[in-house]
Amino acid sequence: MKQGTLDISNSYVRRARLQPAMLVALPLALATLAISPNGIVGWGTVWSLFVFCGGTALMAQMARDLGKQKEPGLFQSWGGKPTTRLLRHRDAPNASLLDRRHRKLQSLVPGIQIPSVADELAYPRAADDTYDSCTAFLLEKTRKKESFPLIFEENCNYGFRRNLWGMKPLGIATSLIGTVAIAVALTIGYRNGGALSATTLACGALNLLLLLAWLIWFTPAWVRIAADAYAERLLASCESL
Repeated sequence: MKQGTLDISNSYVRRARLQPAMLVALPLALATLAISPNGIVGWGTVWSLFVFCGGTALMAQMARDLGKQKEPGLFQSWGGKPTTRLLRHRDAPNASLLDRRHRKLQSLVPGIQIPSVADELAYPRAADDTYDSCTAFLLEKTRKKESFPLIFEENCNYGFRRNLWGMKPLGIATSLIGTVAIAVALTIGYRNGGALSATTLACGALNLLLLLAWLIWFTPAWVRIAADAYAERLLASCESL
């Protein structure tokens, strides 16, 4: 997936950018359905106009931008980019696997000299720059999802989680607004002697679950699981290049 490309028909854009944005908007749609079930029909026309005017493209761009803005902070808290950490002598979990990948990358990447343990310790910044160059090489060589479907899958998973984390403040706000709106509607309906609608209760429960997920589940640690899986899969590609 080339940076800057925005094509809603592209599965990466839909899964990693648009779906997080849709999850942010979901609580408001649930609140509308809970408070006015018949009114949701009219939203079909509104949504069609929104899509026609580029609304979904804008949502996808917002999700990407917010995720990208928070990405450097994530990398810093993890001690570096996942691929960089896995290529370091001091961080790699498997020394023999690291040695094999270093030798493979040394033969693949033009003009690269893989740092030794001593070089890495003496010049850590320069070593990381070399590892980043290796990562950039692998990214360019593995862009075809048909040839590297597992890398594409992990890239989508990471992009989805990163962008969802980037939109966390918005997600909390919409979930809170939706939950409160449904709670108020239920309270008013109960005081007026009306029956509690199963649809309203279900929408309220879903909104509450989404709010809890934003507060508890969607964390940097949750993003890191996907980031490390993507990094591992990307570096494994050097074995077949």
